[in-house]
Amino acid sequence: MARSNQRRCVYCGSHDSPTIDHVVPLSRWREVGVRRRVLDNASNRVVACLQCNQEKGAMLPQEWFDLHPEYRERFVKKAKYISNLVKEIAGL
Repeated sequence: MARSNQRRCVYCGSHDSPTIDHVVPLSRWREVGVRRRVLDNASNRVVACLQCNQEKGAMLPQEWFDLHPEYRERFVKKAKYISNLVKEIAGL
């Protein structure tokens, strides 16, 4: 996980109740066509507040941003810390 997140939610920017979120959920590994272990690494983990993490659940980033387009720009700015593979899977 990138240090630059500094316990601030990568989606909404909140400092409240930080958790760790897998950008591409581990449960969706077959669907995105990569091995689960590829997704279970630091480049697929970000800080997310509890509310965003719970609401996002097992959604892929594009599904989440369809529901919350206001978070897309913030996330894309932070995406430079996320691996190219994760970006490709996430549709960024």
